[in-house]
Amino acid sequence: MTVQDIPSPTVNTSTCIANVTIVPPNPPAGAAFAAAEILIPAPTADFPVPYIYVSNRNTGTQDKRGDTIAIFERTSMPNSDGSLLTLIAQVYTGLDQIRGMEFGPAENGGEAYLVASGFAGSGGVVVYKRTAGGTGLEEVARNKDVPTRTSFVWV
Repeated sequence: MTVQDIPSPTVNTSTCIANVTIVPPNPPAGAAFAAAEILIPAPTADFPVPYIYVSNRNTGTQDKRGDTIAIFERTSMPNSDGSLLTLIAQVYTGLDQIRGMEFGPAENGGEAYLVASGFAGSGGVVVYKRTAGGTGLEEVARNKDVPTRTSFVWV
């Protein structure tokens, strides 16, 4: 994942501010990762820090724990490695090839919940509740009868 300045429309290049991997540690041999979705929910009273949630989509040899959702914090000062991004957590989902994630609407407390779906294998949908101000995810519901969803709308 990179953080870059957005240049004016007349400029064809941008400066890379941060560049970090989203891949979980020690993936199985033959794993092949690609990012699927990046979400930065707006800060609220319950979740004042705008953490960055990134889904990892493994299209190769699957990890028995499933794909992960990586949680990052953008820092104002560089870390020891010079990056402005700090990995907070890698949450294993049990999903195969995460394709869609969405936070609930903030106006009714839904910002506490994140729904994610797997596209391959047994598919399925999982709902998490954000914990510790958004640095963790706790599973609250799972349904494997819902195959291959790639997007959600909260109502």
